[in-house]
Amino acid sequence: MISKGIGMNNTLQNGMNVLEFLSGSTEAHSVKELSDRMELPKSHICRLLKTLKEIGYVEQNDERKYFISLKVLRLSNGCLRRMGVRTRLRPFLHKLANELGREIYLQVPHDCQAMVVDVVSPEGVKRDLGLEIGSVNPINYTAGGKVCAAYSSPKELEAHVKKYGLKKMTDKTITDFRKLKEELEKIKKEKLAVMDSERSPGVAALASPVFDCNGTLAAVIGTMLPEGKRTEEVWSKFKKSVYDAAESASFALGYAPYKMR
Repeated sequence: MISKGIGMNNTLQNGMNVLEFLSGSTEAHSVKELSDRMELPKSHICRLLKTLKEIGYVEQNDERKYFISLKVLRLSNGCLRRMGVRTRLRPFLHKLANELGREIYLQVPHDCQAMVVDVVSPEGVKRDLGLEIGSVNPINYTAGGKVCAAYSSPKELEAHVKKYGLKKMTDKTITDFRKLKEELEKIKKEKLAVMDSERSPGVAALASPVFDCNGTLAAVIGTMLPEGKRTEEVWSKFKKSVYDAAESASFALGYAPYKMR
């Protein structure tokens, strides 16, 4: 859902909406396409794009369609550099990646959802992980998203669901808000979230919360399980490893649950 408005402040908001849409698309888009998507007059879209192009945040291809430029990386890089949690938790991510032989995702809460801010591969595995950073995991069909939703306030969670709904991806996706809340309560109790074929058939993931010294959710550590048949032994191993890594990371941030009682 896209918020629109008129006036100076809302012009900025509309411009950011255009940037967010382009950042989530692998294709270039015409003025008409953006006008239809944003539900704004083409003249308004033209002015927004002209400004964004002049300051370097969008570019045009030979077909005069618009796409997001590399300049936005400056913004994301500046934000990531200030995130001390990435530096402090990296040793735990590396240890877990080598232990499980899987890529490990560090996520932080973002509007009840989980945003990926770091990805670590096992030693000897090379892959372009930059594409993962900045991606957002929804609340009802991703392990990291469920964790962030579980520790959101009831008011924030209800507002998020009212605005975005609960999208169905597979037959296993939770689309009933009552059932989702039951799942989130279980996650808070066990400090572990499971996703099994809820996003895509055969795909499974686990995630566990990391708390700061105040007992507030600071981050989420998660991973994908191997494809194919997964035995109870595999599930148990991954659950314990992810849970233990998140618990150790929490202690590193000063979390002491016995002091919270």
